[in-house]
Amino acid sequence: MKILISNDDGIYAEGIRVLTKSLKEEGHEVYVVAPIEEQSGTGHGVTLHMPLRYSEAERDGEFFGYWVSGKPADCVKVACGHLYKDIEFDFVIAGINRGANLGTDVFYSGTFAAASEGVFYNNKAIAISLCDPDNSPYFESAAEFLTGYLDKIQELEFPPGTLLNINVPNLPMEEIKGYQYTSFSNRKFEDNLVERIDTQGKNYYWLGGKPGEGNNEPDTDSVVVKDGYISITPARMDLYFKDFSETIKNY
Repeated sequence: MKILISNDDGIYAEGIRVLTKSLKEEGHEVYVVAPIEEQSGTGHGVTLHMPLRYSEAERDGEFFGYWVSGKPADCVKVACGHLYKDIEFDFVIAGINRGANLGTDVFYSGTFAAASEGVFYNNKAIAISLCDPDNSPYFESAAEFLTGYLDKIQELEFPPGTLLNINVPNLPMEEIKGYQYTSFSNRKFEDNLVERIDTQGKNYYWLGGKPGEGNNEPDTDSVVVKDGYISITPARMDLYFKDFSETIKNY
C-alpha cells in the first residue's frame, strides 16, 4: 500500500520513526511529510500570513521524508497538493502521537487535524495516539497493532468524510487485552491559566492543565483505554445536526 504519514510532534519525534519503520518492514510504500517542530494543540489551523517552507529530512543518515515549517494540516496540504499530488494514497495516517487524543481532545489535536486534512483530499485516514506515555513509551505496541490492522481493513471503503481515531494504552503488546470500537467520551482538560510578569514588567499568561476524567459511560474511548483495550472511534467531519435544525425552525 501507498501510505502518507504525518504527525504533530514533529518529524524527528520517536513515534513517527517507529511507525514508519514498522510499515516499511511490511513492504508498504511510505511517504513522510511532517512539521519541523512540535505543533501539539494547534488543532486544524493553517498558515496564511507567512510562507510555508519545506526541505528533505534525514534520520540515521538516510532520507526520511520532508519537513514543513507549518502546522500538521499544512503538511498534508503540501504533501497531497504538491509534493505527492500524483500519488493515490491508500491511507493517510497521523501519528504515533505521544499522548492521548480522547474525547474532546480531538478538537485541539494536530494529530487528528492531519488525518482530517487527509479526508478532505478524499483519502482513507487514521489518527493514532499512545496514551499517557511516561519515560518508557511503548510506541512499538501501537505500531505493531496498526500495521496488522491495516491489512484487515485494506479493502474496507470508508464512508465519505470519515476517519478513525485510535488510542493505544501505554503497555507492552502482550498486556493489551484487544481492541474495541467506541464512541467519544466527554473528557476535557481542566485548564490552569497561570499569570506571570515578564522582564519588562508586563503581565502574560501560561496555559496548562491536565486531562479530566470525563464521563464513565461504557464503550467510550476513555473507559476502554483505561481498561487496557485499544480504542477505535469512527469519526465524521460533517458537523451538521439535523435534529436540532428541525427544532430551531419552530422558533
